[in-house]
Amino acid sequence: MDVWQQLTNSESVRQQQVAFSCATGLPLTLLPASGNSKSGAPPTIFCVDGCMGPGSGKLCQEGLLDAEHRAAEAGHAMHCQCPAGLVKLVTPVMINHRHVGNLLAGPFSLGTLDARQLQRWKNQLRKWGLQSRLAGLRASWQSTPKISAEKLEAVKTLLEMFAQYLAECGQRLLLEEATRRSPLLKKIESEFAAQGDYAVTVRELADRLSISPCYFCKLFRKQTGLTFTEYRIQLRIETAKRLLLNRHMRVSEAAFEAGFDSIPYFNRAFRRLVGCSPTQFRACQAR
Repeated sequence: MDVWQQLTNSESVRQQQVAFSCATGLPLTLLPASGNSKSGAPPTIFCVDGCMGPGSGKLCQEGLLDAEHRAAEAGHAMHCQCPAGLVKLVTPVMINHRHVGNLLAGPFSLGTLDARQLQRWKNQLRKWGLQSRLAGLRASWQSTPKISAEKLEAVKTLLEMFAQYLAECGQRLLLEEATRRSPLLKKIESEFAAQGDYAVTVRELADRLSISPCYFCKLFRKQTGLTFTEYRIQLRIETAKRLLLNRHMRVSEAAFEAGFDSIPYFNRAFRRLVGCSPTQFRACQAR
């Protein structure tokens, strides 16, 4: 089972998914990244069957795929309009710089279907060959939640916070999985426990295992899926996150105690892996 499946099967993740929908009034679906499909085709669940009749489902899915690609490149939520003129938000979930899944919120409307807008969508439906679906368009708008521009910004914030939570959970799962399947990693962790990870070099670890540093790095990557540097940074960031929960400890103190000797580098690594600055992380935990 891959890490995305493990996340979506998690009871705590399901509870947060339900909580989001209850708080916002919007449906929320967790979907694998389309590029992760072994067949190369997008998952059929990526869009509802065409609510505007034959052909509309394909149009909707094409729009969602485009929004997904733009969101993955930008690293934050992107929206698209379905053939009925309603809006959906796609938020990417990135784990170790890899796009593994999406949060799909909606559909919803940002206004009312007045005469001018209705005429615009009638023209669009005619262009798509769906002119007979005008009644369906009205029904879709009547049954879909309407949200304000202010609420839309709040929804985006909640989605990106949820995506970041999933990314952090995914990183922990990858580390746990790497530890379980790697005898080498277990030996390394015993060295870290004895000396602290900042005190152990690759050469020292390789010498203790009676192998060359080059072969050590190759073996480590093969057994864990991570470079030794990536693994060490992730461990240090997890340590820093625990230390930042202590409100009396300065950010710089947490960084140095976690093994970082450069505050700018710590800040960059923290933002890259956690999605926010150490100060923002601490503020969120205090809420």
